[in-house]
Amino acid sequence: MSTSDDLGLSHQATSGEDFVAYLGSRTRLAQWRIRSRACAVADAVAATAGAALLILAAVDSITSWPSDRVLLDHNDLSQVAAVVLIPGWLWLPLAFMLITPGRRSRPDAQQKATDRAVDRMLRRAMFPGLRVRLALGLLALLCAAVVIGGIAMGIAKGSTQVLPGPRYEISTLDLNQAAWTPISASQYNHWQARFVREDGFFTLFGLVLTAGSCGLLQLHRTAMQTQPTRDLQQLG
Repeated sequence: MSTSDDLGLSHQATSGEDFVAYLGSRTRLAQWRIRSRACAVADAVAATAGAALLILAAVDSITSWPSDRVLLDHNDLSQVAAVVLIPGWLWLPLAFMLITPGRRSRPDAQQKATDRAVDRMLRRAMFPGLRVRLALGLLALLCAAVVIGGIAMGIAKGSTQVLPGPRYEISTLDLNQAAWTPISASQYNHWQARFVREDGFFTLFGLVLTAGSCGLLQLHRTAMQTQPTRDLQQLG
């Protein structure tokens, strides 16, 4: 008997319907997670926030390449990233913990095959169609280009501050062992650009948050198009 038959899946169903049917045979909490409208709204917010972070970090880094000018300085961009990523990276793993089964520490051959089949169903259900996967691939290439381009132009990790006057100071391991160091306005712009290019890695985190959240929304849409199970109807 095939792995799909072991999971109780229909060969006529789509991958999304297969995975929804699989969840229907598991916990009521998993069913609730993919059908909940409140969770879908939260997924949409997370996807939008992740996309905004990706775009902002990419544009800010690319803007600094031809000159040491940035749209948003490093400190502000880091604050935006913290607001987006801290709740987003708490929400996303929790969602996948609810909809994916636990794994045995020492699975046998049949269990490994079942786990691979479930993983394959999940990927196809979240990202159905060639166009969706191609779009994600292009976004991944864009993020990689931003990171690699930023590294080629020069990056650094550190912080800046502007004191009354104005007076400019930076703290970075590349200068005076991270001690706060006074610099000129032109040097301040130069270091801001290097810090912002290092923030190009935020594009990768934004991509994962966006892709994962959009995949969860796709599961929700598929689940809402299928007939709810009797157990779910009893939940009210």
